[in-house]
Amino acid sequence: MRRKPVISVDWNGRETVAMLSQAIAHTGQIQLRLPAEYNHALFQRLHPEARGSTIENVHRSGDSDLLKTVSGIDGLEDLALIVDMLHAEEASVQIVSPPEVIIRIPGEPPPAA
Repeated sequence: MRRKPVISVDWNGRETVAMLSQAIAHTGQIQLRLPAEYNHALFQRLHPEARGSTIENVHRSGDSDLLKTVSGIDGLEDLALIVDMLHAEEASVQIVSPPEVIIRIPGEPPPAA
């Protein structure tokens, strides 16, 4: 069992990446809350085929490549810095509205030093 079942973090750019990197080693799930203004950009990035009159409700699941996809959005570029770490952990990623990235990390944490 991971030490903390869920860690919640608010996105604040690059400084958040260090917190996420540490959280990956100490939890089974990370809830990364994004500012509301990212919902539109996330929807456009994940649903490029959608028409303009569509309700912008994001709900997409995948692996670390999903995080790599959304790191192409202005202001979220630094998320790319943890993609390889999440890939190594075989983490799953879910992106939902209101804008939140949910990262699930399987397995046990490393033993305490």
